[in-house]
Amino acid sequence: MASTKFSSGRLVALLVALGCAPTPANNAPLPSVSSTSDTVGARRVFEENIDAIHKRDRARYLATYLHTSGLGRNGPAGLELGYEGWSARRDSTWPDTLVARNLRVLPIAAGVVYGTYCYTVTQKDTTSSGVSERIFVKTPEGWKIAVTTAFGLPAGAPAQCK
Repeated sequence: MASTKFSSGRLVALLVALGCAPTPANNAPLPSVSSTSDTVGARRVFEENIDAIHKRDRARYLATYLHTSGLGRNGPAGLELGYEGWSARRDSTWPDTLVARNLRVLPIAAGVVYGTYCYTVTQKDTTSSGVSERIFVKTPEGWKIAVTTAFGLPAGAPAQCK
């Protein structure tokens, strides 16, 4: 049952991201964009996002996300939408440490890239591990995160990632 929710969450996140992707006027086809340049651009934002967490730079961290009602945030509690009500805008806590491993990006469509990484985070003497995902979209302002997820492993489970 849990894996069904996990897969459904991923599908919803992808659909939200595709809905956030820019569409040309008059239903003209999307311009051909090199998947290599898309993955390079998205990965830069991915690394910027993680680095901002390491440096506890809220403005830089938030700048990597879409500031729209279409921003998707998903985790064990379920999908939430929107930038305005997002607790990260107000929250002043940061992890004591964040180890992000196996950052990977995969082009989905022109202007849409999926990214994932494995994490181990320690906050107030509690360490947990899991998988986090991002869906990046190319906007007129550059690459932005349209969907972010984090799914922790059960308590006591060893850190793992393929």
